[in-house]
Amino acid sequence: MKNKIRNSLRIGLMSLSLCIVTSALYAEEKPTTISPWLYKQLSKSEKLISKKAYSQARQKLQKILPELEKNSYEQATTLRSLASVYALENQYQKASKALDQALATGALTEQQEQDTLLNLGQLYMATEQYQKAVNKLTPWLKQHPDTKKTQVRILLANAYAQLKQYRKALPYIEHVIKHAKKPKESWLQLNLALHYELENYSAAAGVLRKLVVQYPEKKDYWQQLASIYQQLQQASKALTIKHLAYQKGFIKSETEILQLFNLFLYSKQPYQAANLLNKELDRKSVKQTATHWELLANAWTRAREYKKAINALEKASLLHEKGQLYLQLGRIHVEQELWQAAITAINKALKKGSLKQTGEAYILLGMSYYETQQLKPAERAFKKAQQYRKTKKSAGQWLNYIESNVGS
Repeated sequence: MKNKIRNSLRIGLMSLSLCIVTSALYAEEKPTTISPWLYKQLSKSEKLISKKAYSQARQKLQKILPELEKNSYEQATTLRSLASVYALENQYQKASKALDQALATGALTEQQEQDTLLNLGQLYMATEQYQKAVNKLTPWLKQHPDTKKTQVRILLANAYAQLKQYRKALPYIEHVIKHAKKPKESWLQLNLALHYELENYSAAAGVLRKLVVQYPEKKDYWQQLASIYQQLQQASKALTIKHLAYQKGFIKSETEILQLFNLFLYSKQPYQAANLLNKELDRKSVKQTATHWELLANAWTRAREYKKAINALEKASLLHEKGQLYLQLGRIHVEQELWQAAITAINKALKKGSLKQTGEAYILLGMSYYETQQLKPAERAFKKAQQYRKTKKSAGQWLNYIESNVGS
């Protein structure tokens, strides 16, 4: 950032020095003419500058200065040329001193004064003298409060931001944005950064909306706006922005896709969540792991799309090292009264093992056998279930029920 400021400063001061001689020939409110002799000397120094003979140009200007009347327009003009040479030589402290002296003459026109102030402010910013920039620019702006002093306000906003006086920086950048037909991206970025620092997240969302509208091709603004809405607990708005970003092709990574999936679920839109994850699993943008297929199965279940949930859970169960997912699949089959499918799934669950609810698995298996008129296997399953504390009572009741029915 500092290098950018310095580069723009050097270009700005060079441009300024090149136009000093011609602009000095025109009269305004104050005496703004120079003698033919000084014109000739300044022209020579300008030629040296254009040849990048900065040392010779500086020496010539330093030699001229003592011969000029104090606080005259000629002295102010020469000091500005000298400042530009110092800046081109990277002697920023000396450049700022020369510009300060030029301003102190009081001989510059209002436009020249503003240009000089801007360059002085840039020099202070480049040398990290932020308070000096504030001290120099603030009084001048109070005397010239019209809306056209854009660059001065931007410098002040940046200076206050560097001083971590964020509340003081805000009015300057917001004034510039308000009066611009199309605010520059860098202005909006500074405004956004200030709101972040002050934890004004609602205001930050407003700036991000402008950035999204003005720069819709930039992914970062979409992501930041969605994050801000989530921070503000405005899940519906966050989802809208994330989904739009997804449709624009900005959301591609597995992590981002799963975040959008979870946001759909949080917003009680399981069907949209499942559709999204199903599509991305097919595309292999999301890895086809047991965990991800299980997530899809759960989403389809919440959407009451049980056939699709069963299909996803079957894929998850095949990939999972433990039997827990087969048991979950068995539960869905039992709920759907698909008894033979339930028997197959639960037996696979028991075979894989490492179940947290083994007793429940045997109860469900016994029920499925009973419903398919397989009484002996049902009895064996319920007897196994009796061996577990949580299902002992239930298994006993089922065994009594089978015995009484068979007896009758």
